[in-house]
Amino acid sequence: MLKVLHVLYTLLLALCLFPVVVHATMNEPIRHHRIIIIGNCPFGVILANPQAYSQVVGVGPWAFLHANMNVLKDMKPDIGRITTRFINEDYSVNLETLLNLHPDIIFYYGKSQNDHLERAGVPLVNLDTGGSAKYDPEETQSYWETAFEDSLGLPRTDKFHRAWETTRKAIQPYADRIRQQHIRALYLEQSDGKTLRVSGPHTFGDTYLKMAGMENVAGNLQVSGDAGRYITVSMEQIMAWNPDVIFVVFGSARALLDNRNPGQMWQGIRAWKNKRIYSTPVGLHNWGGLSAETPLLPLFMISKLEPDFVSDADMKGLTRAYYKTMFNYAIPERLLNEVLSQR
Repeated sequence: MLKVLHVLYTLLLALCLFPVVVHATMNEPIRHHRIIIIGNCPFGVILANPQAYSQVVGVGPWAFLHANMNVLKDMKPDIGRITTRFINEDYSVNLETLLNLHPDIIFYYGKSQNDHLERAGVPLVNLDTGGSAKYDPEETQSYWETAFEDSLGLPRTDKFHRAWETTRKAIQPYADRIRQQHIRALYLEQSDGKTLRVSGPHTFGDTYLKMAGMENVAGNLQVSGDAGRYITVSMEQIMAWNPDVIFVVFGSARALLDNRNPGQMWQGIRAWKNKRIYSTPVGLHNWGGLSAETPLLPLFMISKLEPDFVSDADMKGLTRAYYKTMFNYAIPERLLNEVLSQR
């Protein structure tokens, strides 16, 4: 398995680099911008483009709050130059601080992040894809990548489209075999001991589970709008679902396995009995959201469900190759272990 996927990602690297060389000779000189990104997930996409990243002066604090800063600082030693101080504690935009950064373009995601940004008097780019594409990680990250490159006058690279395409082709036979087992999974977005929130239908979490061949136990919940990303449920509801496997995003799988969260009783659930509760990896951001590493998430899921398909050693090799392919980053062994370790 590892050899096949390693070859695919090596080919991906060559395909990613070739368009840059071709188009750079055809375009006008690259325009310089002072970029602000209000959100967090799109920042991961811009990290894969050195020319775009070098122009970022500000980003929303969530980009760092949910990152493994050891990895981020090792990959981008100058990351400290990027400020988050233009976002207030109540998550509103501090216009005075923002203007002091002298931005000439601002990227934001959806209406919720557009805190009257027109007051800044600079071009605004909405990164919300809208429609059904909003819940398709490949279309979303490809859209972000193109929006950044076109807005900044940079050559197109199509890195994320190629990464997702490679993953889809690689996992297909394994996902098909898992699909035959009818594995019922819970995508637990939040489990901090106070709130239990899950991914219902038409969410990234639902998409990830299905890509890996699983069935979403919360897939029939009635949701609408952006609220569909996080659905608050009771412990009793989860017990009634009785999932075979649980993937924990913003929370701790160990806390669930050790029953450390007050008011939560996981020991009666099939996933707990079989020790099939896993935290999604955290690198440049949490893979379980929509990070720059999320194209690897379906492979990670399969590695936990069927280690004979994708072993831990395979996963390490693929992750190492991915960082080199997408970011030209040779991740040290100790940091690679941190990314893939369970928490």
